[in-house]
Amino acid sequence: MTLGKSKIFLFLCLSFLGGVAVAKYLNLYLMAIAAIIFIILLSVFWGRKHLMVVCFCGLLLLMGSYRYHASFPNEENFIGNRFGEKLILEGMIIRDPDVRAQKINLYVKPVGFSGNILVSVGRYPEYEYGEKLRLAGEIEEPFVSDEFSYKDYLSRFDTYAVMYFPEVERLGQGNKNPVKAALLSIKHRFRDILAQILPEPHNALAQGLLLGEKRALPEDLQNALILAGVSHIVVISGYNISIITRNILRTRAWWGVSIAFWLSLATVGAFVVLTGAEASVIRAAVMGMLLVFALNVGRLYHSVNSLVLAGTVMVAINPKILYFDIGFQLSFLATLGLIYLSPILEKWFYRLPDVLGLRTNLVATLAAQAFTLPLLIFYFERISLVAPLVNVLILWTIPYAMFFSFLAGIAGFLWLPAAKIVASLPWVILQYVIKVTEFFASLPVAATDARFDWPFLALSYVLLFAAVAVYRHKKQFRYYLEYVPIKL
Repeated sequence: MTLGKSKIFLFLCLSFLGGVAVAKYLNLYLMAIAAIIFIILLSVFWGRKHLMVVCFCGLLLLMGSYRYHASFPNEENFIGNRFGEKLILEGMIIRDPDVRAQKINLYVKPVGFSGNILVSVGRYPEYEYGEKLRLAGEIEEPFVSDEFSYKDYLSRFDTYAVMYFPEVERLGQGNKNPVKAALLSIKHRFRDILAQILPEPHNALAQGLLLGEKRALPEDLQNALILAGVSHIVVISGYNISIITRNILRTRAWWGVSIAFWLSLATVGAFVVLTGAEASVIRAAVMGMLLVFALNVGRLYHSVNSLVLAGTVMVAINPKILYFDIGFQLSFLATLGLIYLSPILEKWFYRLPDVLGLRTNLVATLAAQAFTLPLLIFYFERISLVAPLVNVLILWTIPYAMFFSFLAGIAGFLWLPAAKIVASLPWVILQYVIKVTEFFASLPVAATDARFDWPFLALSYVLLFAAVAVYRHKKQFRYYLEYVPIKL
């Protein structure tokens, strides 16, 4: 096998990601011994390209494992060492408060401890990012069950302990980031405007589309979205952002490629601002823009290398997302599916008319779902049988719903009566999305239970990647898949 620079780069990135993936099964002593062995082998086989690549991949794998272990606090003042103790401590709210129906969850960075605390307080009074608090209560370990590990979920945010309804004393403003505070202020104002110009549940759905805040959705609508297989539309992911950017790029015939490209970047930037520039949104924005690049670039390996590099950098910054962030896993796999599988499906369905984006949405839906379905079954133990059809029926409306909801919200900053008039446009589209979703979710055959265990999940992806690779390298399709970009 010929090893070009592009393949070597890909193997090195994948080795680092693989190291993070297997880190739980390696201890530091084993890693140190393995590193010495790889270094010795590297010196012995220096000059033999293939063996050198193997040694460097082994070292990158060990680096990934070490980075995962190093991401967890190990100091004496680690807050996780104080489980079961009643403490009085001071700290600052470091994220936008998570407002629920009966309580507010606050992410607090305590003074004098490593690791953050999730503090649950009453629904009132309300709190804001950057406030300093004095808390008196018991430090508890987040729960872990067979179905869900709240401990792992919180660790993504460097949060390792919880405190339920402590005594709270407000101490004023802390040393907050002024840029983040300004972004969150814009987000809150935008959210308030949407609540004034759109009725429920249309307002909740618009907030889910634009801000990724699905907690505001009524429970029956949330269940309908899940049963119909379209719950991904209320999660800001690389796939969703790519829907917007791809539709914007379609307008390049009107004002040119350059303006359409910069308009796409500006739109993605606006979403990042509106959501408060959360890390998960920034990751989704990167994935979305990479997907646009992937579908317009000439060669497939450029797209894959760019995606894997982006994933490697994100995991290097926060290794826990590879294990515990389902959104990152699904976004990465969906993007990979659109890069690898979309050209094949586009070839299959080229006779299908693309009226209202029918063929484009069908291809994108099938490609993304093929790569994410095994993982969705593994996590949620359910499969939606109507998802492909429902996605085709509503995905083409999502860019318009998001654009007009966004436009109405921006108009509200200027003059609220005008915003209410503009809001009639997204209301019609959102009503269509809601009714279609509810209809298909109500069907007896909408969804069925399914279950994957770890071995079957791994086998599913091995077979999937193998099938795509074999088909892609068929002689009659090689030129099409490697050199011809998808038409947007």
